[in-house]
Amino acid sequence: MKKLVSCALALAMTLSLAACGGNSGGTSTPATGSGSQQGGAANSGAPASSSSGDPEGWSGTDYTFTWNEVNGDDYGATQGAYAFRDAIEELSGGHIKMEIYTNGTLGSEAESMQGIQMGTLDMFRGNASSLPNYGAEIIGSTGLPYVFKDMEQFQAVAESSLGDELLQSVEDANCGYVALGWLVEGPRSMFITPAVYERLGKPTEFTIDLMSGLKVRVPETDLMINTMDALGASATAIAYSELYTSLQSGVVDAAENGVTSYMSNSFNEVAPYFITDAHTFGCGVILMNANKWNALNDTEKGWMQQAALAARTACYEYNQTQEQACFDSFGEKGITLLEVTDIEKWQEACAPLYAQQSQEIQDIIARIQGGNY
Repeated sequence: MKKLVSCALALAMTLSLAACGGNSGGTSTPATGSGSQQGGAANSGAPASSSSGDPEGWSGTDYTFTWNEVNGDDYGATQGAYAFRDAIEELSGGHIKMEIYTNGTLGSEAESMQGIQMGTLDMFRGNASSLPNYGAEIIGSTGLPYVFKDMEQFQAVAESSLGDELLQSVEDANCGYVALGWLVEGPRSMFITPAVYERLGKPTEFTIDLMSGLKVRVPETDLMINTMDALGASATAIAYSELYTSLQSGVVDAAENGVTSYMSNSFNEVAPYFITDAHTFGCGVILMNANKWNALNDTEKGWMQQAALAARTACYEYNQTQEQACFDSFGEKGITLLEVTDIEKWQEACAPLYAQQSQEIQDIIARIQGGNY
């Protein structure tokens, strides 16, 4: 399947279909496959049914949408995807179905982002920090370093009118995406390999000067590359599926991610030193191909938005529990926690990135940091 998707992406890119501006026409009942059947049920009320037993407002067309996730089942965004699937199938009376593929079965993050634009993939949990690379600039403000104080503030923004404005900005950018909702993930921090730990003199804490020259794997986005550059590291964009072996072989010295992803992908086996810098938050966004969204009627769109709310709740609650459980397991897993003792210097080093943004984005940052959302 992944090979087929890659071929489709290559063909579509050759035909220049990935450019911003969206595609034309609607789509019904995408091709089906064997999606995952795991995950819990969402607590959403089903809509009223017509006399035929079908929910009121249904267009008469059945849909099956594919959703790709680069992480496995024991990850908050994946649990959010399962909650979305359960909710939409209940709300639609089974007329809208989701097939969820995990562990990057249908491609990497970059392939998925391109695939949604071109219509070869229906849905994906993207990162807000990736979206500026694909034409949606405004929402990328949430991925800038040290914008949020903690996960609770991020959740509050996601539930606010500002959160809705940021989601709407994706559709307004007319780049082939619609953002249905947030999947609130935790802070992203650094982790390093044993060889690097030895080379740095076996520090008992971590300071910004130790970042100098470190080869750090980052997602394939300008924002994350610029963040690592600002911190003095050497950013290296590598596909997520290649990260474990890249750490193991020494291709990179370090990487960054949330602690739940760090543990669920066993990165602790090859990089057992975790650094609590919390430079950004995993601002997950439920993305859908714009044409396939526009093929739905208003009632069906409303069901999809309700399902997105169920997904947001499931992801947040799972992550709150799992984050603490991950930290509690560090001792038995042989992981060393390195506290950052000069976080103000990290924040100061990244401050120039704010000034490089548009005035609109700077205003959004000010609203978040001032609690005006």
